[in-house]
Amino acid sequence: MSEIQTEIEETYSRSLVFHGTGKGYFKIWIVNVLLTIVTLGVYGAWALVRSKRYLYNHTELSGSRFDYKATGGTIFVSWLCLLIYIFALEGALIGRHSLTAAAMALLLILFLPYLLVQSIRYQMQSTTLNNVRFNFKCSGFKAWWVMLGCPLLMGFGVGLICVLIMSTCSSATLFDMQRIIITAVIAVLVGILGMGIIQGVATALGLNLLFNNLSFGKQIFSSDISFKKCITICLISISLMIPFILIVLNLVLPAYLEIASMAFLDNPERLAEKMNSLQATMAVAYLIYLFGIIICASFLYVKMRNYYYSAVVLSGRVAFRSTLTISGFMGQVIINLLITVCTLGFGYPWARVRYCHYLAQNTWIDGDLDSLNLEDHDDKIATDIVSRLSRGLVPNISL
Repeated sequence: MSEIQTEIEETYSRSLVFHGTGKGYFKIWIVNVLLTIVTLGVYGAWALVRSKRYLYNHTELSGSRFDYKATGGTIFVSWLCLLIYIFALEGALIGRHSLTAAAMALLLILFLPYLLVQSIRYQMQSTTLNNVRFNFKCSGFKAWWVMLGCPLLMGFGVGLICVLIMSTCSSATLFDMQRIIITAVIAVLVGILGMGIIQGVATALGLNLLFNNLSFGKQIFSSDISFKKCITICLISISLMIPFILIVLNLVLPAYLEIASMAFLDNPERLAEKMNSLQATMAVAYLIYLFGIIICASFLYVKMRNYYYSAVVLSGRVAFRSTLTISGFMGQVIINLLITVCTLGFGYPWARVRYCHYLAQNTWIDGDLDSLNLEDHDDKIATDIVSRLSRGLVPNISL
Protein backbone atom coordinates (compact mmCIF):
# COMPACT_ATOMS: atom_id res chain seq x y z
CA MET A 1 0.00 0.00 0.00
CA SER A 2 1.35 3.47 -0.90
CA GLU A 3 2.18 6.19 1.66
CA ILE A 4 -0.80 8.25 0.47
CA GLN A 5 -3.19 5.34 0.99
CA THR A 6 -1.71 4.59 4.44
CA GLU A 7 -2.20 8.21 5.48
CA ILE A 8 -5.76 8.20 4.13
CA GLU A 9 -6.61 4.94 5.91
CA GLU A 10 -5.44 6.32 9.25
CA THR A 11 -7.77 9.30 8.78
CA TYR A 12 -11.15 7.67 8.17
CA SER A 13 -12.26 4.20 7.08
CA ARG A 14 -15.61 2.45 6.63
CA SER A 15 -17.10 -0.37 4.58
CA LEU A 16 -20.18 -0.61 2.43
CA VAL A 17 -23.35 -1.93 4.06
CA PHE A 18 -25.93 -4.04 2.23
CA HIS A 19 -29.47 -4.02 3.67
CA GLY A 20 -31.20 -6.35 1.21
CA THR A 21 -32.97 -9.54 2.30
CA GLY A 22 -33.64 -12.81 0.52
CA LYS A 23 -37.39 -12.38 1.01
CA GLY A 24 -37.35 -8.85 -0.39
CA TYR A 25 -35.28 -9.78 -3.42
CA PHE A 26 -37.36 -12.92 -4.02
CA LYS A 27 -40.45 -10.77 -4.63
CA ILE A 28 -38.57 -8.86 -7.34
CA TRP A 29 -36.99 -11.98 -8.79
CA ILE A 30 -40.10 -14.17 -9.07
CA VAL A 31 -42.08 -11.42 -10.83
CA ASN A 32 -39.17 -10.86 -13.22
CA VAL A 33 -38.93 -14.57 -14.04
CA LEU A 34 -42.68 -14.99 -14.61
CA LEU A 35 -43.05 -11.87 -16.77
CA THR A 36 -39.92 -12.75 -18.78
CA ILE A 37 -41.34 -16.22 -19.51
CA VAL A 38 -44.83 -14.92 -20.37
CA THR A 39 -43.42 -12.25 -22.71
CA LEU A 40 -40.98 -14.73 -24.32
CA GLY A 41 -37.98 -12.79 -23.07
CA VAL A 42 -39.15 -9.30 -23.99
CA TYR A 43 -39.46 -8.25 -20.33
CA GLY A 44 -35.83 -9.23 -19.71
CA ALA A 45 -34.56 -5.66 -20.04
CA TRP A 46 -37.04 -4.36 -17.46
CA ALA A 47 -36.25 -7.33 -15.20
CA LEU A 48 -32.56 -6.44 -15.31
CA VAL A 49 -33.25 -2.82 -14.36
CA ARG A 50 -35.61 -3.78 -11.50
CA SER A 51 -33.05 -6.23 -10.06
CA LYS A 52 -30.17 -3.76 -10.26
CA ARG A 53 -32.28 -0.98 -8.76
CA TYR A 54 -33.17 -3.16 -5.78
CA LEU A 55 -29.54 -4.14 -5.17
CA TYR A 56 -28.28 -0.56 -5.59
CA ASN A 57 -30.99 0.95 -3.40
CA HIS A 58 -30.08 -1.42 -0.57
CA THR A 59 -26.34 -0.68 -0.69
CA GLU A 60 -25.27 2.09 1.70
CA LEU A 61 -22.13 4.16 2.12
CA SER A 62 -21.91 6.51 5.12
CA GLY A 63 -25.67 6.82 5.41
CA SER A 64 -26.26 7.39 1.67
CA ARG A 65 -27.61 4.78 -0.71
CA PHE A 66 -26.83 4.14 -4.35
CA ASP A 67 -29.47 4.47 -7.03
CA TYR A 68 -29.80 3.14 -10.56
CA LYS A 69 -31.78 5.33 -12.96
CA ALA A 70 -31.53 3.48 -16.26
CA THR A 71 -34.80 2.45 -17.89
CA GLY A 72 -35.87 -0.90 -19.26
CA GLY A 73 -37.05 0.67 -22.50
CA THR A 74 -33.62 2.03 -23.42
CA ILE A 75 -31.97 -1.31 -22.65
CA PHE A 76 -34.61 -3.19 -24.67
CA VAL A 77 -34.17 -1.00 -27.76
CA SER A 78 -30.42 -1.57 -27.63
CA TRP A 79 -30.83 -5.34 -27.24
CA LEU A 80 -33.36 -5.45 -30.08
CA CYS A 81 -31.05 -3.59 -32.48
CA LEU A 82 -28.14 -5.86 -31.56
CA LEU A 83 -30.32 -8.94 -32.12
CA ILE A 84 -31.44 -7.66 -35.54
CA TYR A 85 -27.82 -7.02 -36.51
CA ILE A 86 -26.77 -10.53 -35.46
CA PHE A 87 -29.66 -12.09 -37.40
CA ALA A 88 -28.75 -10.00 -40.45
CA LEU A 89 -25.12 -11.13 -40.22
CA GLU A 90 -26.19 -14.76 -39.82
CA GLY A 91 -28.57 -14.40 -42.78
CA ALA A 92 -25.75 -13.03 -44.93
CA LEU A 93 -23.54 -15.99 -43.97
CA ILE A 94 -26.29 -18.56 -44.62
CA GLY A 95 -27.17 -16.91 -47.92
CA ARG A 96 -23.49 -16.92 -48.88
CA HIS A 97 -23.40 -13.16 -49.38
CA SER A 98 -19.72 -13.09 -48.54
CA LEU A 99 -19.12 -9.43 -49.32
CA THR A 100 -22.07 -8.28 -47.20
CA ALA A 101 -21.12 -10.57 -44.30
CA ALA A 102 -17.49 -9.41 -44.42
CA ALA A 103 -18.54 -5.76 -44.46
CA MET A 104 -20.88 -6.27 -41.48
CA ALA A 105 -18.23 -8.17 -39.52
CA LEU A 106 -15.61 -5.50 -40.26
CA LEU A 107 -18.02 -2.78 -39.21
CA LEU A 108 -18.63 -4.58 -35.92
CA ILE A 109 -14.90 -5.00 -35.26
CA LEU A 110 -14.17 -1.35 -35.99
CA PHE A 111 -16.96 0.22 -33.98
CA LEU A 112 -17.75 -2.27 -31.19
CA PRO A 113 -15.23 -0.77 -28.70
CA TYR A 114 -16.69 2.71 -29.28
CA LEU A 115 -20.19 1.35 -28.68
CA LEU A 116 -19.01 -0.37 -25.49
CA VAL A 117 -17.52 2.91 -24.24
CA GLN A 118 -20.82 4.67 -24.86
CA SER A 119 -22.64 1.87 -23.05
CA ILE A 120 -20.32 2.09 -20.02
CA ARG A 121 -20.82 5.85 -19.98
CA TYR A 122 -24.60 5.44 -19.92
CA GLN A 123 -24.41 2.88 -17.11
CA MET A 124 -22.14 5.13 -15.05
CA GLN A 125 -24.27 8.21 -15.61
CA SER A 126 -27.30 6.18 -14.52
CA THR A 127 -25.60 5.28 -11.22
CA THR A 128 -25.81 7.82 -8.41
CA LEU A 129 -24.80 8.20 -4.77
CA ASN A 130 -26.40 11.01 -2.78
CA ASN A 131 -27.69 12.48 -6.09
CA VAL A 132 -24.16 12.70 -7.51
CA ARG A 133 -23.68 10.77 -10.75
CA PHE A 134 -20.69 8.80 -11.92
CA ASN A 135 -19.26 9.44 -15.38
CA PHE A 136 -16.95 7.82 -17.90
CA LYS A 137 -15.17 9.50 -20.80
CA CYS A 138 -12.82 7.75 -23.18
CA SER A 139 -11.76 8.10 -26.81
CA GLY A 140 -12.89 5.44 -29.24
CA PHE A 141 -9.39 4.81 -30.59
CA LYS A 142 -7.93 4.17 -27.13
CA ALA A 143 -10.82 1.82 -26.35
CA TRP A 144 -10.30 -0.05 -29.64
CA TRP A 145 -6.59 -0.61 -28.87
CA VAL A 146 -7.28 -1.82 -25.32
CA MET A 147 -10.30 -4.02 -26.08
CA LEU A 148 -9.36 -5.47 -29.47
CA GLY A 149 -6.13 -4.22 -31.03
CA CYS A 150 -3.57 -5.20 -28.40
CA PRO A 151 -5.16 -8.57 -27.37
CA LEU A 152 -5.59 -9.63 -31.01
CA LEU A 153 -2.02 -8.64 -31.89
CA MET A 154 -0.61 -10.52 -28.90
CA GLY A 155 -2.82 -13.53 -29.61
CA PHE A 156 -1.57 -13.62 -33.20
CA GLY A 157 2.04 -13.46 -31.96
CA VAL A 158 1.55 -16.33 -29.49
CA GLY A 159 -0.21 -18.44 -32.14
CA LEU A 160 2.58 -17.79 -34.64
CA ILE A 161 5.23 -18.86 -32.12
CA CYS A 162 3.34 -22.11 -31.39
CA VAL A 163 3.02 -22.84 -35.11
CA LEU A 164 6.74 -22.23 -35.63
CA ILE A 165 7.56 -24.59 -32.75
CA MET A 166 5.35 -27.33 -34.21
CA SER A 167 6.76 -26.76 -37.70
CA THR A 168 10.11 -28.09 -36.48
CA CYS A 169 8.49 -31.55 -36.54
CA SER A 170 7.06 -31.25 -40.05
CA SER A 171 9.65 -33.67 -41.42
CA ALA A 172 9.50 -36.06 -38.47
CA THR A 173 8.55 -39.72 -39.02
CA LEU A 174 6.76 -42.19 -36.79
CA PHE A 175 10.16 -43.23 -35.43
CA ASP A 176 10.57 -39.68 -34.05
CA MET A 177 7.48 -40.00 -31.84
CA GLN A 178 9.37 -38.92 -28.72
CA ARG A 179 10.53 -35.76 -30.49
CA ILE A 180 7.00 -35.01 -31.66
CA ILE A 181 5.55 -35.42 -28.16
CA ILE A 182 8.22 -33.21 -26.57
CA THR A 183 7.69 -30.52 -29.21
CA ALA A 184 3.92 -30.66 -28.74
CA VAL A 185 4.30 -30.31 -24.97
CA ILE A 186 6.59 -27.30 -25.44
CA ALA A 187 4.08 -25.72 -27.83
CA VAL A 188 1.25 -26.28 -25.34
CA LEU A 189 3.29 -24.79 -22.48
CA VAL A 190 4.18 -21.77 -24.61
CA GLY A 191 0.50 -21.40 -25.50
CA ILE A 192 -0.56 -21.54 -21.83
CA LEU A 193 2.16 -19.07 -20.85
CA GLY A 194 1.11 -16.80 -23.70
CA MET A 195 -2.55 -16.96 -22.64
CA GLY A 196 -1.60 -15.90 -19.13
CA ILE A 197 0.47 -12.99 -20.42
CA ILE A 198 -2.28 -11.87 -22.80
CA GLN A 199 -4.89 -12.07 -20.05
CA GLY A 200 -2.67 -10.11 -17.65
CA VAL A 201 -1.85 -7.38 -20.15
CA ALA A 202 -5.49 -7.09 -21.30
CA THR A 203 -6.66 -6.89 -17.67
CA ALA A 204 -4.15 -4.17 -16.78
CA LEU A 205 -5.01 -2.18 -19.90
CA GLY A 206 -8.74 -2.54 -19.26
CA LEU A 207 -8.55 -1.54 -15.58
CA ASN A 208 -6.38 1.49 -16.32
CA LEU A 209 -8.75 2.46 -19.12
CA LEU A 210 -11.75 2.24 -16.79
CA PHE A 211 -10.41 3.96 -13.68
CA ASN A 212 -8.35 6.66 -15.38
CA ASN A 213 -11.42 7.79 -17.30
CA LEU A 214 -13.91 7.44 -14.45
CA SER A 215 -15.23 10.23 -12.27
CA PHE A 216 -17.68 10.75 -9.44
CA GLY A 217 -19.38 14.07 -9.98
CA LYS A 218 -16.50 16.46 -10.68
CA GLN A 219 -13.98 14.36 -8.74
CA ILE A 220 -11.66 12.21 -10.85
CA PHE A 221 -10.47 8.66 -10.19
CA SER A 222 -6.88 7.66 -10.95
CA SER A 223 -5.04 4.35 -10.98
CA ASP A 224 -1.63 2.90 -11.70
CA ILE A 225 -2.26 -0.78 -12.42
CA SER A 226 0.96 -2.76 -12.82
CA PHE A 227 1.23 -5.02 -15.87
CA LYS A 228 3.72 -7.23 -14.02
CA LYS A 229 1.36 -7.76 -11.10
CA CYS A 230 -1.62 -8.58 -13.33
CA ILE A 231 0.41 -11.00 -15.45
CA THR A 232 1.71 -12.73 -12.31
CA ILE A 233 -1.79 -13.18 -10.91
CA CYS A 234 -3.07 -14.56 -14.22
CA LEU A 235 -0.16 -16.99 -14.63
CA ILE A 236 -0.56 -18.33 -11.09
CA SER A 237 -4.29 -18.72 -11.68
CA ILE A 238 -3.70 -20.74 -14.84
CA SER A 239 -1.01 -22.87 -13.18
CA LEU A 240 -3.46 -23.79 -10.40
CA MET A 241 -5.66 -25.45 -13.01
CA ILE A 242 -2.92 -27.67 -14.45
CA PRO A 243 -2.91 -30.34 -11.64
CA PHE A 244 -6.69 -30.77 -11.95
CA ILE A 245 -6.43 -31.18 -15.72
CA LEU A 246 -3.71 -33.83 -15.27
CA ILE A 247 -5.83 -35.71 -12.70
CA VAL A 248 -8.85 -35.67 -15.04
CA LEU A 249 -6.75 -36.89 -17.97
CA ASN A 250 -5.29 -39.66 -15.79
CA LEU A 251 -8.82 -40.79 -14.93
CA VAL A 252 -10.39 -40.54 -18.36
CA LEU A 253 -7.70 -41.28 -20.95
CA PRO A 254 -6.91 -44.91 -19.96
CA ALA A 255 -10.60 -45.81 -20.06
CA TYR A 256 -11.09 -44.17 -23.45
CA LEU A 257 -8.02 -45.89 -24.87
CA GLU A 258 -9.33 -49.23 -23.62
CA ILE A 259 -12.73 -48.58 -25.20
CA ALA A 260 -11.06 -47.59 -28.46
CA SER A 261 -9.13 -50.86 -28.53
CA MET A 262 -12.28 -52.86 -27.68
CA ALA A 263 -14.18 -51.25 -30.55
CA PHE A 264 -12.20 -53.42 -32.98
CA LEU A 265 -13.30 -56.59 -31.16
CA ASP A 266 -16.59 -58.30 -31.91
CA ASN A 267 -17.85 -58.15 -28.33
CA PRO A 268 -20.62 -55.52 -28.03
CA GLU A 269 -21.71 -56.71 -24.56
CA ARG A 270 -18.30 -56.14 -23.04
CA LEU A 271 -18.05 -52.78 -24.81
CA ALA A 272 -21.44 -51.70 -23.40
CA GLU A 273 -20.42 -52.83 -19.92
CA LYS A 274 -17.23 -50.80 -20.15
CA MET A 275 -19.16 -47.75 -21.38
CA ASN A 276 -21.49 -47.97 -18.40
CA SER A 277 -18.60 -48.24 -15.95
CA LEU A 278 -17.06 -45.16 -17.56
CA GLN A 279 -20.05 -43.00 -16.56
CA ALA A 280 -19.07 -43.05 -12.89
CA THR A 281 -15.49 -42.17 -13.79
CA MET A 282 -16.71 -39.31 -15.98
CA ALA A 283 -18.88 -37.97 -13.14
CA VAL A 284 -15.92 -37.98 -10.74
CA ALA A 285 -13.68 -36.37 -13.37
CA TYR A 286 -16.28 -33.67 -14.02
CA LEU A 287 -16.56 -32.84 -10.31
CA ILE A 288 -12.78 -32.62 -9.99
CA TYR A 289 -12.63 -30.36 -13.05
CA LEU A 290 -15.44 -28.16 -11.68
CA PHE A 291 -13.68 -27.86 -8.32
CA GLY A 292 -10.49 -26.87 -10.15
CA ILE A 293 -12.34 -24.15 -12.04
CA ILE A 294 -13.79 -22.80 -8.77
CA ILE A 295 -10.31 -22.64 -7.19
CA CYS A 296 -8.75 -21.08 -10.28
CA ALA A 297 -11.53 -18.50 -10.76
CA SER A 298 -11.67 -17.68 -7.03
CA PHE A 299 -7.93 -17.04 -6.87
CA LEU A 300 -8.04 -14.86 -9.99
CA TYR A 301 -11.03 -12.78 -8.87
CA VAL A 302 -9.95 -12.31 -5.24
CA LYS A 303 -6.31 -11.47 -5.94
CA MET A 304 -7.12 -9.19 -8.87
CA ARG A 305 -9.91 -7.36 -7.02
CA ASN A 306 -7.82 -6.87 -3.89
CA TYR A 307 -4.96 -5.56 -6.01
CA TYR A 308 -6.77 -3.06 -8.23
CA TYR A 309 -8.81 -1.67 -5.35
CA SER A 310 -5.54 -0.82 -3.60
CA ALA A 311 -4.29 0.95 -6.75
CA VAL A 312 -7.28 3.30 -7.21
CA VAL A 313 -7.59 6.76 -5.64
CA LEU A 314 -10.32 9.41 -5.90
CA SER A 315 -8.95 12.96 -6.21
CA GLY A 316 -5.79 11.85 -4.40
CA ARG A 317 -7.63 11.89 -1.06
CA VAL A 318 -9.92 8.86 -0.96
CA ALA A 319 -8.56 5.32 -1.38
CA PHE A 320 -10.21 1.92 -1.59
CA ARG A 321 -9.58 -1.55 -0.20
CA SER A 322 -10.92 -5.02 -0.92
CA THR A 323 -10.42 -7.58 1.86
CA LEU A 324 -11.77 -10.70 0.19
CA THR A 325 -10.11 -14.02 1.01
CA ILE A 326 -9.84 -17.01 -1.31
CA SER A 327 -11.33 -19.41 1.26
CA GLY A 328 -14.18 -17.01 2.07
CA PHE A 329 -14.97 -16.39 -1.58
CA MET A 330 -14.86 -20.10 -2.41
CA GLY A 331 -17.21 -20.76 0.51
CA GLN A 332 -19.61 -18.20 -0.90
CA VAL A 333 -19.50 -19.74 -4.38
CA ILE A 334 -19.96 -23.34 -3.21
CA ILE A 335 -22.69 -22.62 -0.64
CA ASN A 336 -24.60 -20.32 -3.00
CA LEU A 337 -24.32 -22.91 -5.76
CA LEU A 338 -25.72 -25.61 -3.45
CA ILE A 339 -28.54 -23.30 -2.31
CA THR A 340 -29.52 -22.59 -5.90
CA VAL A 341 -29.24 -26.19 -7.17
CA CYS A 342 -30.90 -27.89 -4.18
CA THR A 343 -33.89 -25.53 -4.36
CA LEU A 344 -34.22 -25.94 -8.15
CA GLY A 345 -33.37 -22.28 -8.60
CA PHE A 346 -35.86 -20.84 -6.13
CA GLY A 347 -33.12 -20.20 -3.58
CA TYR A 348 -31.18 -17.96 -6.00
CA PRO A 349 -32.44 -14.66 -4.42
CA TRP A 350 -31.10 -15.73 -1.01
CA ALA A 351 -27.80 -16.81 -2.60
CA ARG A 352 -27.50 -13.47 -4.42
CA VAL A 353 -28.23 -11.50 -1.24
CA ARG A 354 -25.61 -13.55 0.70
CA TYR A 355 -23.05 -12.69 -1.98
CA CYS A 356 -23.92 -8.97 -1.90
CA HIS A 357 -23.57 -8.92 1.90
CA TYR A 358 -20.16 -10.59 1.60
CA LEU A 359 -18.89 -8.14 -1.03
CA ALA A 360 -20.16 -5.11 0.90
CA GLN A 361 -18.51 -6.23 4.15
CA ASN A 362 -15.17 -6.57 2.37
CA THR A 363 -15.26 -3.32 0.37
CA TRP A 364 -13.70 -0.39 2.23
CA ILE A 365 -13.39 3.32 1.55
CA ASP A 366 -10.47 5.06 3.27
CA GLY A 367 -10.77 8.82 3.49
CA ASP A 368 -13.48 11.38 4.12
CA LEU A 369 -15.78 11.82 1.11
CA ASP A 370 -17.39 14.80 2.81
CA SER A 371 -14.09 16.68 2.55
CA LEU A 372 -14.40 16.61 -1.24
CA ASN A 373 -16.44 19.09 -3.21
CA LEU A 374 -19.09 16.58 -4.24
CA GLU A 375 -21.06 18.28 -6.99
CA ASP A 376 -22.77 16.55 -9.87
CA HIS A 377 -21.09 16.91 -13.25
CA ASP A 378 -22.73 18.86 -16.06
CA ASP A 379 -22.67 16.12 -18.73
CA LYS A 380 -26.07 15.09 -20.01
CA ILE A 381 -26.92 11.58 -21.14
CA ALA A 382 -26.25 11.46 -24.88
CA THR A 383 -29.36 11.15 -27.03
CA ASP A 384 -27.82 10.61 -30.47
CA ILE A 385 -28.75 7.44 -32.33
CA VAL A 386 -25.40 5.68 -31.74
CA SER A 387 -25.53 6.31 -28.00
CA ARG A 388 -29.12 5.10 -27.79
CA LEU A 389 -28.28 1.88 -29.65
CA SER A 390 -25.30 1.14 -27.41
CA ARG A 391 -26.94 1.60 -23.98
CA GLY A 392 -27.63 -2.09 -23.37
CA LEU A 393 -24.36 -3.56 -24.65
CA VAL A 394 -22.83 -3.48 -21.15
CA PRO A 395 -25.88 -4.05 -18.94
CA ASN A 396 -23.82 -4.78 -15.83
CA ILE A 397 -20.47 -3.51 -14.53
CA SER A 398 -19.17 -5.42 -11.53
CA LEU A 399 -16.26 -3.98 -9.59
